[in-house]
Amino acid sequence: MIEVPLWWVWASGLYCIVSIIWSVVLVGGMIMLYTKVMPVLSEAKLQLRRVTGQAQSIGAKASTTAELVHVKTQHFLGDAKKAGNTMTKQARTVGATISAVLVASQVIKFVRKVF
Repeated sequence: MIEVPLWWVWASGLYCIVSIIWSVVLVGGMIMLYTKVMPVLSEAKLQLRRVTGQAQSIGAKASTTAELVHVKTQHFLGDAKKAGNTMTKQARTVGATISAVLVASQVIKFVRKVF
């Protein structure tokens, strides 16, 4: 039968002790990490609930305001679709005019550079 050298037994025992100590240190570190992180996570969860409640409140107010604006628009302008179409046509006309003026100014600028 082969005998294990004495130094091997001591090295194995030392490794076993170091391994146990390292495992205890890791468990302690995890516990310390848990105790530091959990209050932060709890506070974040609470803040998230507050923000969610505020967002729902703001959403409800925005919906109410939009409905009020719609009713007022219908009341003051009569038919909002007709007014919207008119505004769209006017915006297109103004946009085309501005584009034409910008193109003309670029042409004039180019002509001045050339001559």
